[in-house]
Amino acid sequence: MNKYLLVIFLLITILSSCASKHSFMRGTVVMKIDSNHANICMGNQDVSVGTPIEFFIHHCNVVSEGEYSVGYNCTTRKLGVGTVTKLLNSHYSSVTTNGDFKFDEGTLVQKVNK
Repeated sequence: MNKYLLVIFLLITILSSCASKHSFMRGTVVMKIDSNHANICMGNQDVSVGTPIEFFIHHCNVVSEGEYSVGYNCTTRKLGVGTVTKLLNSHYSSVTTNGDFKFDEGTLVQKVNK
């Protein structure tokens, strides 16, 4: 019975990842084309051509007391901004940046809230 619950949980998690609409208009870089261009997991129901997109990175440090780890200190830092230049389909779009910051596949992206 536990195996069936695990399989159901995994299927729900997979199907609800990029295939669903992001309620906070967040996604990730799914393909880095070059230092100025990327494909992101935000589609035509989330953004339109010209939509500004912010890039973020999460960074966590281990908090220690002496030789013991007592937790983590995590922060989110804004890397820079890009603009949606092309809608690829209902799940993906292309973004162009000015190249002033570095990003990789998996970098968090978010629609700029005005």
